[in-house]
Amino acid sequence: MNYQKTILLFVFLSLLSCKNQEENPPLDTHLEQAEQLFANKEYRKAYSFYNQSFLYNQEHNNTKRAVFNLLRMAHIENLECDYIGSEATTTKAIQLFDKTIPIPYQTNAYNSIGLNYLHLANYDDAIKMFNKAIQIAEDALTITISKNNIAYCYIKQKKYTKAIELLTEIESHKILEESPLDLARILDNKGIALFHIQDKSAIDYLNKAKAIRATHKDDSQLVSSYMHLAEYYKWNNDYENATKWGENAYKSATKAFIPDDRLEALNLLFTITTNSTLKNNYHHTYIQINDSIQKARQQAKNQFAKIKYDTEKAESQKQTYQITMYGSLVLLLLSILVFVLLYRLSSLRNKRKVLETQYATETKIAKRLHDELANDVHNTIAFAETQNLENNQNKNILLENLDVIYQRARNISNENKQIEIGDNFLEQLKHMVHSYNSDKINVILNLTTLNEVELKNEVKVAIYRVLQELMVNMKKHSESSLVAITFKNHPKHLEFQYTDNGKGVQNEVYLKNGLQNVENRIFSINGTITFETEYEKGFKVKIVIPK
Repeated sequence: MNYQKTILLFVFLSLLSCKNQEENPPLDTHLEQAEQLFANKEYRKAYSFYNQSFLYNQEHNNTKRAVFNLLRMAHIENLECDYIGSEATTTKAIQLFDKTIPIPYQTNAYNSIGLNYLHLANYDDAIKMFNKAIQIAEDALTITISKNNIAYCYIKQKKYTKAIELLTEIESHKILEESPLDLARILDNKGIALFHIQDKSAIDYLNKAKAIRATHKDDSQLVSSYMHLAEYYKWNNDYENATKWGENAYKSATKAFIPDDRLEALNLLFTITTNSTLKNNYHHTYIQINDSIQKARQQAKNQFAKIKYDTEKAESQKQTYQITMYGSLVLLLLSILVFVLLYRLSSLRNKRKVLETQYATETKIAKRLHDELANDVHNTIAFAETQNLENNQNKNILLENLDVIYQRARNISNENKQIEIGDNFLEQLKHMVHSYNSDKINVILNLTTLNEVELKNEVKVAIYRVLQELMVNMKKHSESSLVAITFKNHPKHLEFQYTDNGKGVQNEVYLKNGLQNVENRIFSINGTITFETEYEKGFKVKIVIPK
């Protein structure tokens, strides 16, 4: 069943109430338009206006309003099944959290990431996010619905007894008297769990949930009950009733414009009918709807990606003239950045290895600044001084050159920016690693263990930089299609393994020199590192860090 209908809409109502408090400034024009479009369920159009409102409020230092826009954008991405994009947008909102951000915003963010994890079948991490929301929530309804979300994760993990215990705990909460549709979700989930352990009382819970939803005459709610009743009767070999409820589910899903539930209903009807004509009709309709969904969702993802790209492009254009006129200043600022990074690294315990790492890093950055950025800046300035910039072709060439300069400066800066070592460290680490995901490269990352370990600040920095260097090396040289990164917690040490299926390293001298920085960083925290590689058979790194 498509779980996106259980997105916590009540949280957004609380966000709106926070947004309209008297101490807040009036809504900007972009946000007014976005809210109107959102209310009319024109989500893709609304997304663009929320993004413009985010830029406006960020520029005017209205952090709370900027966070609100990001959470709305993440919600729309979730509705369009762009779960990875939604997670990235929500993480961006969390990074802006400060003392001005209300608790409902924070609980919404954690529930939003939890729901994205749930859709991606990452149930353990989803449960952690829902528990985070529970820990900081100030109202009983948020806590109750977050617990229902956890119970749903248990059902997906086939931990039916745990789900039933949790749902039994919350189903009688008084707060649900004010929110009957949330009560219906809880009863429906309990019916599903009971059904899976073959408890005959399951039908009573399913019918109670359906009765509550029927009073509200909302097809988006009823479709869940109809599908679960159809599945229940199919399990009991009562195909007549299973067909009836399956057809009701299909009709409700069609009225409510929920294509995933239409597909699920068609699939159920296909499996239980013996009429070959009906089977063919169900199959044909299923293929048509599925193709339409995939096309529409890909268009939505492309639209969201383009909006984000255009935003970065617009911001970069404000800086291109300054980059051209003040190229030397850019180089100076980047040199200062290198100095600051080197100064911070100097506080690590193993001074000798740290200094070696500092020198290698400085040399690497200086070479990139000289070979890549400085030459481009010089050539662009020369072009601007010698060519007629009123000519459109020359103007376009100049803009393209400026864009290349900006991207190079931005990449160098991003690779060497300060690392967040506080509560958001794991989210930042995850975001950095997943940025290397592409159509050709699949990165599998398991950070669950790191939630259980207290890491020193210098260890966090080392892990982040080592992973960054390994990922950069992979992208440039390995030709990998699959990368796996795991952490294991042992009583006396933390074990970290990196594996890819690339072409490996043929020359051991290159292995020694090319990854010297990685080795030095691990030695600086008294760790050990082992490289395993064979040409054309992949590359593996095992790192052990003492506690």
